[in-house]
Amino acid sequence: MFYLNFEYRWQPPKYPVIIAVSKTPLSSPFYVAKAIGAFDGTCVDVEFDEVVGGQRAFAKVMNGDADFGTSSDSVIAFKSLASRAFVTHAMFVQSDNDVKLITRASEKINSAINLKGRKIGVTKGTASEYFLSNLLALEGLTTEDVKLYHYKPEQLVNGFINNEIDTFVPWEPFGFKSAQLLHDIVKVHKTKGLNTLSFNLISAKADNLLVEKAKCVIQGLSIAIDYIASYPAKSKKIVMNELQLSAEFIDWVWPDYIFKLGLNQSLLLSVKSQAVWAIATQMSQFNEVPNVERFIDSRALLQVIPDAVSIPH
Repeated sequence: MFYLNFEYRWQPPKYPVIIAVSKTPLSSPFYVAKAIGAFDGTCVDVEFDEVVGGQRAFAKVMNGDADFGTSSDSVIAFKSLASRAFVTHAMFVQSDNDVKLITRASEKINSAINLKGRKIGVTKGTASEYFLSNLLALEGLTTEDVKLYHYKPEQLVNGFINNEIDTFVPWEPFGFKSAQLLHDIVKVHKTKGLNTLSFNLISAKADNLLVEKAKCVIQGLSIAIDYIASYPAKSKKIVMNELQLSAEFIDWVWPDYIFKLGLNQSLLLSVKSQAVWAIATQMSQFNEVPNVERFIDSRALLQVIPDAVSIPH
């Protein structure tokens, strides 16, 4: 009895944390972690606040409505320009085919040069807008050569259906859902490899306690990512059930995903290049590229997987 009482008394504290999770398969490690109880043996008691898009997850964190959020490197880049007090603790997935270019099939658009003068729907200040800029640059065009219309991610397809735009740039699952809904009316262009998007665990600038919580969240994510590698079919089923997605959609996106924890030079370069782009295109009122390293906090990941950190710390 004394031993049991001693063991109970010395159990690590459980910190309640709220994580704003973007409702996308890119957040799969979180859904798998929840389903298999990966956080149970850590110091955090996790509650999910599901939102549409990394921008909203970021806003939840900055408003104090969530302790952590899942956010793309694009959102991190654009928000870094405002010198907001936030950090990313770990990158947990990458995809080189998550953002899609969808055009009206009848327009017979075969390359980016055919986009000149077109009405294009994007989600402002996200990977959607950055992707379009890269695509146009391949043909020597800029966003000045097209007519941009800004929509929330879930409303892009409605703008297309209502003929407000004739091209749009969604991320998944909205790309797949649009293709399924509109069938032969649209053309989904092959742009795999044009741009790599990552999803990251972000928080407000962390004190020691928040770093400890981040460490425990990362421990759960590490368990989930190992599970995904060992049991891909079961993992896909979990994500399908959580997001109410079809098997066809999961098969559509899953091969493009690399689930791996890390903080590396590719993340720094991606954030910096997108921040430079935002200034160059006058998307932002700011004119100085920040020191992106100060938005990286490697302390938590170093305690869990030291080899996953390959940037100065």
